[in-house]
Order: sequence, then C-alpha cells, then structure tokens
Amino acid sequence: MASSQLPLETLSTWAMFNDVDLVDVEAHEIPGCGLGLISNKALSREEETFDIPTLLRIPHELVLSAEAVENYAKVDRNFRELLDAAGHKTPTKGGVSTPWTEYVKYLPPQVPVTSLWTEPEREMLNGTSLEASTSSLPRTIRPRRHAAAATAMLRDLVQTSKLLARDWPGSVPPGCMPNHCTRMTAVGQPTGTERPRSATAAKIVALTDEFDELRETSAALPFWNELFWESDKVSLIDWARVDAWFRSRCLELPKSGEVMVPVLDLANHSSKANAYYEENGKDEVVLLLRPSCRVESGEEMTISYGDAKSGAEMLFSYGFIDPASAADRLTLPLAPMDDDPLGKAKAHIFDGAPNVEFDRTNGTVHWKSPFAYFMCLNEEDGLSFRVLQDHGGSRELKVFWQEEDVTATTTAFEQHINGHPLAQIFRLRVVTVLEDLVSSQLERLATGMSLEDLDASLSQGGLICGACINAAATLREQETSLLEAAVKALEAQVSLPFLSRLHSFWTSPASRPPSPSPTALPPPRVRAKANRDGRCAPTLQKTQLLADENVVAYLGSMEEAQNDLAVGETSNDEEDFS
Repeated sequence: MASSQLPLETLSTWAMFNDVDLVDVEAHEIPGCGLGLISNKALSREEETFDIPTLLRIPHELVLSAEAVENYAKVDRNFRELLDAAGHKTPTKGGVSTPWTEYVKYLPPQVPVTSLWTEPEREMLNGTSLEASTSSLPRTIRPRRHAAAATAMLRDLVQTSKLLARDWPGSVPPGCMPNHCTRMTAVGQPTGTERPRSATAAKIVALTDEFDELRETSAALPFWNELFWESDKVSLIDWARVDAWFRSRCLELPKSGEVMVPVLDLANHSSKANAYYEENGKDEVVLLLRPSCRVESGEEMTISYGDAKSGAEMLFSYGFIDPASAADRLTLPLAPMDDDPLGKAKAHIFDGAPNVEFDRTNGTVHWKSPFAYFMCLNEEDGLSFRVLQDHGGSRELKVFWQEEDVTATTTAFEQHINGHPLAQIFRLRVVTVLEDLVSSQLERLATGMSLEDLDASLSQGGLICGACINAAATLREQETSLLEAAVKALEAQVSLPFLSRLHSFWTSPASRPPSPSPTALPPPRVRAKANRDGRCAPTLQKTQLLADENVVAYLGSMEEAQNDLAVGETSNDEEDFS
C-alpha cells in the first residue's frame, strides 16, 4: 500500500473540517511517549461547579464503533455486499470516503504491543504469564469485536497509507510476517502441541485466521478482490497493524461500548490523570478536567486507562506497563493431568477459563481457581461423565457429582465438595497442584533470557528494542515478586515424605487403596478461609488441612494399606512353591 503520513501540525485543519472542537488542547509530540495532548492555557477546576472546563469535543458520528460499521453499510453497496457475505463477522468499510480516510495518516507506525514484537523480543516474555497462557487476559483478547473495527479502517488504509514500509526497528520479525495467507510464526509453539499457547502467540494465530477469512470471503467479490488482493495491496502485517491501532487505542463508553475516538485516542495514560472522558447529552465524546485539578499552559493532559489491569494486560494491550497503576495480579493456565482418563472430558465441559488467578492486596496473596477444584476430582471420588440423548436425538456430554447433574455449574466445585467427608483431602490436592504450578513458573522465569545479555546485544547494535527490554524486565520483576509470595503462602510446614505419599496417591489411581468408608469419618471441621469475593486466603492453608482429623485419618488408612501391600509382596517373594 502507498505510504502517506501527514504532519501533526495539520491535525487542527482536519479537526476544523470535521467539527472536532479542540477547545483548550493541542496535539504534540511528547518526549518518550509519542503523540499526546497538551493544554494551551492554564486551567483550574478546584471546586465542583456546573461550569466544567471542556478540553475537547468529538461528534458522535466520528466515533468508530459497531454502530458506525452498520451505518457505513447503509451508504456503501460494496461494503454491504461484503458484510452480508462475511456473515457480519468481519465488516469492512467500502469505497465511501470518511473522516477516517485522512485520520489514519496521523496514527504512528510504531505500535509496541507484543504481537508486533520481533521473535527475539518475544523470547524475553518466556516464563511470564504472557508466555504461559491463552486465557490469562480474557478482557483484552476480543478478536471478533476488534475485527469489526479493524476491517472498517482497512479500506482507508489501502487508500491512504503504507505505514508498514517505515516500520519501527524489527516490527516485521524474520519469518513472522509472510505474504498473504502464510501463517505468522507463534513463538515457542511446536506444530500440534497441546500446551496452551502464549497470549501473544494466540493473538497472532487469531489475526492470521481472521485475515485468511477476510481474504477468502472478499476474493470472491470483484470490487474487494481488485481493491485488496490484486497486485498484493494488502498483507497480513497490515491487518496486524490495524488491530494493534484499535486494541491499543480503544475506549469503553457507557452508551457506545468499545470504540475508537479520533484525537481523544492521542491522550496518554497516567496513574495521576488530570482529565477524564464521557458522553454528553448530545452523545458527543468530551474530554473534561478532573475535579480539584489545576494545569498550566503546556502541561500534558492525561487520562486513566483503568487501574484494574495487571502488568501483563497493560503490556499486551497498550505496549507499556505503568508500575504505579498496574494491579499486582497474574493468571496462569491449568491443564488436566496427562494420565487423567477424564482429562479431555473435563477440559471440554468446563464452563470457564482453565486457569488460576493470583493477586496481592495489602501484602496478602489471594488466589481463585474454579478449574483446580474440578481437575483434582476423580471417578473414585464420585465424579462421572455420561453421554445422554435427548428426545430430538441429539447427544450431549453431561458431568455428574455424587450422581447429581452439575453440567451447568462446573465452575462451582469448590461449593459442590462442601459437606463431603473427604472435602479436606480435595482441598489439599488443589493446594498441592497450585504450589507445583507456581514453583514451575518461577523456574521458567529464573532460566529465561538474561537481561544483561539483552543489554549487551542492544549496545552492540542488536535487533532488540530498548523499550521492549524495559517493559519485559518490569513484567518479569513484577511477576517474580508475586510468584515468590504465592509460594510462601502455599507452602506447607510438613515433611517431604508426607507430601510424597499424598502426591503418589492421587496421581496414581491404580496404586490407591480402597477409600475409607465415608460413614467412618466425621464431617470436616476445618474450612479454608474465604474472602467476601470467594477467593481463598491460602497462607498456611496446607498446614491447616494436614492438621485436620479427616485428612490425618484418611492418609493414615492409605499408609496402612500401602504397608500391607508391601508386606504381601515381600511374603510372596519369599514363598517357595517347589
């Protein structure tokens, strides 16, 4: 695509022609931050008044949203044709010129989200939650919703710019951005592996699938085939760039939902933001000065992207981490045991993300993992799967706990096990699994790429971007600190042989002794402490569980059975049948 970048100084002209009111702000280059908005005069809002200083006003019709995509279809026959052919999955704006046709020329070619990092840069994420899980960022991976907005800008991109030719250093990884439908390389993911992909690798795969579908659908339509595919005008890197633009700049508005707002999207994030945005009574998007704020002329106007995002979420979505506002939280994937005969059924039927979330609040580590309670239950415990047929002849997989159908509540096994005589054993299994997971993740972080080596590579003219090194280092430090705290919270004050017997018991079904009679065990008295949000506070939890009389009785009976088995084997060895 042809390259055409407009100078930032002309943005005010574009704004004037499109009824964007730059009241008290101007767009400027911000050192170390790229583009941004600055105040052009001193402003104050020290008291709550009806006269709130408005800094910027954008008409509703300029907002790129699902509604805007539908409106494009009403005025462009070719776009409607593609929208109908694609089944409303990947709508693309047609040949009608809009304000976005020119606005995309102001967007910077540098988008430092991890899906546009080079392969060496992405290797710095090994051992982090970005490398570990597809499901760790459910709020930021929205391929279909982003596809709608991204394709709505792709037509304008074809008309006006080839930003990709002047890419930031190494944003086209070797072997990663192929021609047309050749798939991007998902770093560290061997073909056919069942291991959960990294969030970044999963995004690359999703982008490739979307691009393949767009090409397949539009190639059959003469207008779009000529516009997109003849002479190789559009490539996968174009799609990835547009997705990165939207993903890193989209906002959530109360009335319009997930949108991209021109000019407002230039505002940078700050944990101490001095401005905020909202929709007014005319559905215009306005930027307002925060209460009790004073700004001087030339001061940058910043907004908050939200303080509930983890460092991994911020890096994945925006390309940076703000240590001051990033939530002290990480999410790791969980998978059924390799030798679990019910493993595939559990993964298939579970209605949620198979992961565990750790967060630290006021120095205390909490965790939440509905899947861990599900994965740690076995057939001997009372878990079963059945394929049932309804009156219409359809067959459906169902899961039962203690002969009760719990298919609709697979995320509630923490509650389902309450009252079971072996509930504390089940909880102990969960804590042990999580402790192993956290320890393994820490080992991956410790054996990852040395940041000293990366600095040396950078100083020697390597392909690693300095900003990427800093971001990766921040993420690794944050997650290492939280994981180390999680280990301390999960570890038990018990001997290794004791834990070994427990581990071998529930991971080797064939060697398990018969379960003690439930009637021989009194109801559990020790319960895992829970917060109001249902998260367990696992500090010394394993010690508490191992002290429970039910656990002691159960493990004692297990040990006796194993000793009897060992004595029997010895006796058989000494028997003389001659």
